[in-house]
Amino acid sequence: MVRFKKHIEKIHRTPAIERTRLDCCRMDKNEFLPCWPGDWFREFIGHIKPEHFSVHPEIGPLYDKLESVLGITKDNIVVTAGSDAAIRSVFEISVEPDDEVVIPSPTFAMYYIYAQIYRAKVIEVNYDEKLQLDVSQIINSLNQKVKLVVIANPNSPTGTIIEQKDLLKIIKVASKFGAVVLVDEAYYPFYEDSIVSYHNQFDNLIITRTFSKAAGLAGMRVGLLIANKKLATLLFAVKPMYEITYVSALLAEYVLDNYDRVFDYAERTREGKNYLAKYFSEKGYYTYSGFANFLHIDFGERKKDIVRFLRDRKVLFREYFEHPSLSWSSRFTVGPKEAVMPFIKIFDQFK
Repeated sequence: MVRFKKHIEKIHRTPAIERTRLDCCRMDKNEFLPCWPGDWFREFIGHIKPEHFSVHPEIGPLYDKLESVLGITKDNIVVTAGSDAAIRSVFEISVEPDDEVVIPSPTFAMYYIYAQIYRAKVIEVNYDEKLQLDVSQIINSLNQKVKLVVIANPNSPTGTIIEQKDLLKIIKVASKFGAVVLVDEAYYPFYEDSIVSYHNQFDNLIITRTFSKAAGLAGMRVGLLIANKKLATLLFAVKPMYEITYVSALLAEYVLDNYDRVFDYAERTREGKNYLAKYFSEKGYYTYSGFANFLHIDFGERKKDIVRFLRDRKVLFREYFEHPSLSWSSRFTVGPKEAVMPFIKIFDQFK
């Protein structure tokens, strides 16, 4: 009989959907809307050579570019295959079987998956029905058994934030117990109040970033870790042979050369979110905007009819949530005003 890690049997993963999302109104996974700009694409293609598909990746120039653009020494940076791989690396260096991991709930599902893979006990701190999170509960959860605290800021799926002064409290207390604090900034710069400037001031702080959201590269899987040199060295030690593909690295360099466009998209997305929130408020629906690139809407008694109506018109969105804090919500990814107008035209047909 084949021997394997028995605890892996208990991990449930939902298979990827088989139908394509490319011909739909995609408002379900917090991606760049409606898609990466054609002028960016045509300009970037000129940088690609046939040998980029045939030779092993050369990532050094991307590290140099990150150092220059972000103002962070490359010794403090590790490039990863999306922030997903970055998060796994943090679990890899910090969590052993039976350790405890503190996680606000609800949040990014992969935190729970990695906790299961590395056989950690999850200590959940729940958002309440008003989407409030008691930071003191996180702090009071810390003890010698806790090896990792994971905080998405802004959080998904709630769209809420923990203010920087509270993050610093958590980091300081966690440091007393030798626990790492991972601050996942996947939604930067939709929310620009970053903790990155503190990366060298704490021995236990790791920040993750991604090119999947505001930079629009969800399909290319580019992320990064930022930490003090000691932690970055440990994280670098557990990386794959090559962090990402050659083409992904070149594309990330192109984005960094045009980084102002990322911030412009984030600003226009905030405007688009406000526009969509006003549209639904005028129709009598409660909305919660939050700080990321999505909007929560309470359709009340009409929810089932609206879900059916939008499904029939290939509008993809997060229809339902099980967690009590969001049981009322349907969540829609947003973008600039011109990106949400096609959805508004569809919804205008609902009677």
